[in-house]
Amino acid sequence: MKLRLVPASQGLVWLRNGLLVCWKQSIGYLGLMGLLASMGLLLLAIPIVGPLLGMGAMPIIWMGFMIATRRVVTGKRITPGVLLEPWLAPQAPRKQWLQLGGAYIAAMMLAMQMADWFGPSMDALNAASDQAKDVIDLASNPVVQADLLWLWALTLPVILLFWHTPALVMWGRVPVIKSLFFSLVASWRNLTAFVVYGLGWLGVATAVAVLIRLIAWILPVPVLAEIAAVIIGMWTAGAFYASLYFTVIDCFEAADQQA
Repeated sequence: MKLRLVPASQGLVWLRNGLLVCWKQSIGYLGLMGLLASMGLLLLAIPIVGPLLGMGAMPIIWMGFMIATRRVVTGKRITPGVLLEPWLAPQAPRKQWLQLGGAYIAAMMLAMQMADWFGPSMDALNAASDQAKDVIDLASNPVVQADLLWLWALTLPVILLFWHTPALVMWGRVPVIKSLFFSLVASWRNLTAFVVYGLGWLGVATAVAVLIRLIAWILPVPVLAEIAAVIIGMWTAGAFYASLYFTVIDCFEAADQQA
């Protein structure tokens, strides 16, 4: 698993490839996002344990999307069931998935707890929520923005730490501890590319938000506007997940192995 160093501009290549692959099989990626949303709603219905299980399953979900993207690249069709393949595939590293999921839960819980310590108090957030007229008003509140900024600043390093670990565990058969170390090094050594990548997706998200507002203004039927907004949002999220594959195979020479 030899590390590759890529230029900062590669971040935009990753973004573009994700958009193109998702466009190529839009229905397939929408199906994946629909299944993911359904699984999320089911887990949220289970108090305490459900959200933790959903959080711990994120490395497997990332891996499922990487497998899906590899299939699109090789000219194959994808189905929603691909999200379960990292766990159900022959010789799947189930023990390592459990270890990785547990480590991810612990790291994210610590980061979120620190965000609660350093960010605005719960009373301030509740007051901002009570005073807000709508979602846009709530999002523009400085207290809410400060809370989101702390949460983003403290969870982003955790995400970058775990970024490459699913592929290293499943395709590279690297132990969890080593995969975390290699992932950290790969993210740090290619940090400029990931910064460009993140800024690019921020630009895409901003453009999507403007598009959704435009559709809501043009369409006279609110229900149709809401349906269009959901589809566009899911497609964009699918394109982001599709791009994960390209970030991994560009950072490691032997990352693209058979599942």
